Amino acid sequence: MSVRKKIREINQIRDQLSQKNRDYFDEVIVRIRFSRVQEESGEDWLLARAQELLAAQKKGKTAIKLFGEDPIAYADAAAANLPQRKAPSRARLMLIAPWAALSWTFLLLGIAALIAPEAEQVNIGALVIVVIGALALVGVLMSLIRRDPEEGVPAPPKFNIRSVGMSLLALLIVGAVGVMVLQVTPVVTIPYWLSFALAIVGFTGQVFMLRRR
Repeated sequence: MSVRKKIREINQIRDQLSQKNRDYFDEVIVRIRFSRVQEESGEDWLLARAQELLAAQKKGKTAIKLFGEDPIAYADAAAANLPQRKAPSRARLMLIAPWAALSWTFLLLGIAALIAPEAEQVNIGALVIVVIGALALVGVLMSLIRRDPEEGVPAPPKFNIRSVGMSLLALLIVGAVGVMVLQVTPVVTIPYWLSFALAIVGFTGQVFMLRRR
């Protein structure tokens, strides 16, 4: 059974639970799905617990009596014994984002230099802004990430006003600082062929970084 089918089955069972049992089980679901438990193992465990809870409910037993008073503590204890995903490498993401941005920048610079030779004159500050801007953009996008509401649990807010606002403020600061940086950083000549070579190196590097597990 696929993970999505397991999720649908869990949702169908949730619909048959009493309000108190559903509220309790939702806490367990959210805790497991937002943990580092491998998705398939987590959904297998949740499906088994949902079936167990439904059977107990039919006998007049509540989730609290079945699993304990604290759904979060119960979920955490279970999660500790389930197969774990590798911790996502934030540092790796922060490396890939500016690397990709610079790769595309050099490709565009090479194309521009073929059309207009003066485009070979590049301000180093512009490249620095590209790097910082890519990092700031990653921060904004991460602020907008949320769970799929089809998972059958209350999804986190689509917009975290505070984090998104801070990320946008960071982008504005980057822009303002960038204008000042461009006034003091040197201009260098990057021939079109060198821009293309750097772009090729960049794209090749991305392939290897994305293939790494």
